[in-house]
Amino acid sequence: MVDIEFVDPGAAAAVCAASGVSKVVHYAQGVLESHAWVACERRPGSDGIEIGAPEQTEAGARLLKRRIDEAHAAGLRVDAYSILGLAGVWAGSRHQVPRVIEPVGRVPRFAVDHPEFMSKARDGRSWLAWDVGEPVLGYDVGYLALAHPEVRAYARRELVAFARDFGADGVQLEFLPVLAAGERVWPLGYDAPALAEYRRRFGVDPRSRSADDPAWARLRADYVTQFFRELRHDLDALGRPVEVAAATEGIWARPDEAYKLGLDWPAWVEEGLVDAVYPRFFLNDPLYPPSDPSNESGCWLSDIARIEREMATVRDLVGNGFRVCATAIASNAPENEPVPVLVERIVAAARAMVASGSDGFGIYVDARVGDDDAFWAGLRRIHEGRF
Repeated sequence: MVDIEFVDPGAAAAVCAASGVSKVVHYAQGVLESHAWVACERRPGSDGIEIGAPEQTEAGARLLKRRIDEAHAAGLRVDAYSILGLAGVWAGSRHQVPRVIEPVGRVPRFAVDHPEFMSKARDGRSWLAWDVGEPVLGYDVGYLALAHPEVRAYARRELVAFARDFGADGVQLEFLPVLAAGERVWPLGYDAPALAEYRRRFGVDPRSRSADDPAWARLRADYVTQFFRELRHDLDALGRPVEVAAATEGIWARPDEAYKLGLDWPAWVEEGLVDAVYPRFFLNDPLYPPSDPSNESGCWLSDIARIEREMATVRDLVGNGFRVCATAIASNAPENEPVPVLVERIVAAARAMVASGSDGFGIYVDARVGDDDAFWAGLRRIHEGRF
């Protein structure tokens, strides 16, 4: 039997359990009053953002609690997941520039109140100061700076609440390492604490060095590792096991260079800061810019050969006693591929993942796919090993 984990399902917990799903993973960002988000607007050419009304968190919190309770009643485990350090994504980010629409995005109230904590590029500007579509990253996404202790504390409080107050069995941390085309080093992290620490250690301003200077890249990555250390300490203080997992794409193919993306996952594994890793693979076009740092072509699409290669790399590094759950992302592609055809590719990907050493199979789909009976029949096939 193959363990199946379903990410952010809209389906009932009983339906998931009947199809062989053992764990559900719910996106949980923005449901706490203390971590509320606000709707914001940004016009091309404008400076800063226009603040809209705060989103109502009460309904989202009730929904998350009900989903977790229903999953437990059906015998499922539950993770709550958030994108680590996310300060927002502008709507329309997948469109080419110049943009003629007015993008609308969600921004944490914390980031609105504390723009000084937004992570900065070499020129000292943050996401709030970039023009819409400016290719500092390969995607119009902003981040809070984990170099600031206040930001790390803010992020930890949310995750601890999911376990303590909502009953989640684990927390998953996601990151979006979407670089601008041709880049291979994370361009952010030029934040006051990091600049000061580098000057203290080496006596020079890191802005005078290349972005891929190993000492500077590692120092920036160490703040993410420090966050995981502090999160592990806080969760352990709850007195029950709470799984910590890292789920993303683009960082697994070159473990020795992952720190250049700010995500030194081999260090997390070595220090015991995470219990599981979730290498993710796109099975259809994610509509991201072609800027995958782990693929020479820059394309985010994954074929079987790539799945096998990356899984072998991860398993070789972590060994046989560490949990790895390869995850397929099969959402609504522009070509609107028939679901039964997509399901066959999902099954083929699952076969390759399990054969390459994955301890389970994770799956993201959108409502169009998740509402089709063929999808659920495919999950049952995977669970029973009928590849």
